[in-house]
Parts: sequence; C-alpha cells; structure tokens
Amino acid sequence: MWRFGRNPARVPRGADIEARLVSASLGADPLLRAGCEAVREGEAAAALPLLAESREDPETRVVQAEALGRAAADRPESVVELLGDGADRADVLLWLGHTLLARALRRPAGGADTRQADRKAFTAALDEARIPLEASARLRTDDAAPWAGLQTVAMGLGADREDKDRLWREIAGRSPHLFPAHLVRTRSLSATRGGSTEEMFAFAGAAADTAPEGHPLPSVLALAHAEHVRVEQKRLAAEGNTPFVVDKALGRLHGGSAQELFDLAQGWAAASEPHPGDVRAHHLFGWAFHRAGMTEAARWHLSAVGNVYCDQPWSFFGGARSQVARAMEELGVDPGRTTGGPEPS
Repeated sequence: MWRFGRNPARVPRGADIEARLVSASLGADPLLRAGCEAVREGEAAAALPLLAESREDPETRVVQAEALGRAAADRPESVVELLGDGADRADVLLWLGHTLLARALRRPAGGADTRQADRKAFTAALDEARIPLEASARLRTDDAAPWAGLQTVAMGLGADREDKDRLWREIAGRSPHLFPAHLVRTRSLSATRGGSTEEMFAFAGAAADTAPEGHPLPSVLALAHAEHVRVEQKRLAAEGNTPFVVDKALGRLHGGSAQELFDLAQGWAAASEPHPGDVRAHHLFGWAFHRAGMTEAARWHLSAVGNVYCDQPWSFFGGARSQVARAMEELGVDPGRTTGGPEPS
C-alpha cells in the first residue's frame, strides 16, 4: 500500500525541473543506459551481451531492443557490420530492425506541400525496418520481441485490421502479458486507427483485470484514457473551440473512471516487484491522476519516476519534457531529491 508524502516546503521551478529531467528513450536501467552510450560512441559490440542475456526475458528484451535501436539510429551500418563478425544473427537482426524503426519514427514534420513526399519516405523506411524484424522472428521462433517491433511497424503503416490482429496473436501466444506490446495494441485499437473507443477501453480494461499480481499492466487503462483525451481534443479543436476549452477536455477521467484507475494503481503499488516497465507505468498513472485532479496520487507516482521522463502519454499534449516539468512543479515534486539517477545530457 502506498504512503503519500507531504508537499515539500520549497518547490523547484519548472525550468529547474526540466533541466534535471532525463529521457527514458535510452532506458531507465543504468546498465542499459551505459550500453546505449557505448553504442552512441561507436562501440556497437557493447550491446551484444545485453541482448544475449535477455533472450529468456521478453519484457527486458523489448525495452533493450527499443533503446539500443534509438542509440544506433544515426549509425545503422555499425549494427549491420556485426552480422559479419560472427554475432548471433537473431539478436543483431532484432536490433537492426529497431534501429531502422527508430530512424523511421524521426520523420520530418513537413508542411502541406511536402506531406505526401514525407509519407512516402516514412512508409519506405518502415518497410525497410520490417525486413530484419521478420528475419529475426524466423531465426528465433519463440521470441516475442521481433513481433512486438512488427506490431509498431504495422501501426505506423496503418495496416488493416486482419494484419494487426495476426501480429497480436503472434505476440500473445509467446508472451501474453508483454507490457510494451499491450501499450501499442491499445493505441492501435483507437477510433483514429480503425478501431473504436469502446473496443480500445474493453481491451485495456481486460488487460488490467487479468494482469499478474504486481505487474504494471493495469496502467494500459490510463493510456487508453490518454489516447481518448487526445482524440477528443483534436475533435474539439477541429470544431473551432477555444484553446482553453480544448485543454480542459477530460474525456472519461472523472467519477467512477478515475476511481477505477486509482484502485488499479493502488493494487499494483501494493504488490509490485521490479519490472522494466515501472517508470512508464508511473508516468501513465501520474498523468491520469494529475489530469483528474487527484493530487496526492499524482504526486506519489511522479515522485517514483526519479528524474526520468517518458514521452507517452505526455507527448500527446505537447512537449513531453516540459509537460512533465510543469506537472511536477504544480505537484511539488523535486526530481533533484532522487539519488543515483542518470545525468542530463
């Protein structure tokens, strides 16, 4: 059971908080961050032990592949070279797929005159990422990680429902509670991606209800709320509502829905064991409770993330780093009080 702390007497300002925050894009685990930094400095082989050690742990393996892919996004050729150096092909192809996927997701935000060309380039880049991921899946047939990467590719391509459902079955058959894959599946079921609000909430709610004890999976329901609020805000803006009205759109984050999230979060906190998805889950719950005005719960969750911030769900509503800093300032959370966290770059 969590214990709420008191609001500190002196609250750091948003700019000070923002300067202390470090992105979770290269992982929250110190060993993973060190591996990513080595990769960024040109030591690609430093990633191989991490990938080898995670073969039996799909939760860790997906997080590592995603982070290492971002770390190598500027130099994919260094990953390709490992294929000729005798490294495990399934590991390297998984990493290469995520490296190309990370490059694809950096697509430019061009104006109307370049949007069509940008979309074609984005589609081509995603198709390129799919090739090594499919090859990795063939080489290590029990590995859920390449299928999780392919699920992200399919969402980016706007794949049809049959293909997205097929990929989900492949993932669930190998790792039924895989947290990162549930996050992507939740968003892929939204109304803007060929699903519906009802279906998205039904999936997220079922995942939360059937999660193993102490698993961060219940936080996917908070992601469903964030996705719903994002869609509602876009709709209100398109209808000509003022920015104030758009910003205050709460979607379903009130009453029984907020209480449901609170109960799920409290149940997770009471039984949680260390998990690679903990920081993401704390940010999801922290965003939801801050949005719903549940100050004490929001403060507790955002205090638990240390100085590490996640893009989702904050990036749905603006710059993630500044959004997190503003929420921490309002709640009286000081990430500088955390010891042993990564240093801002």
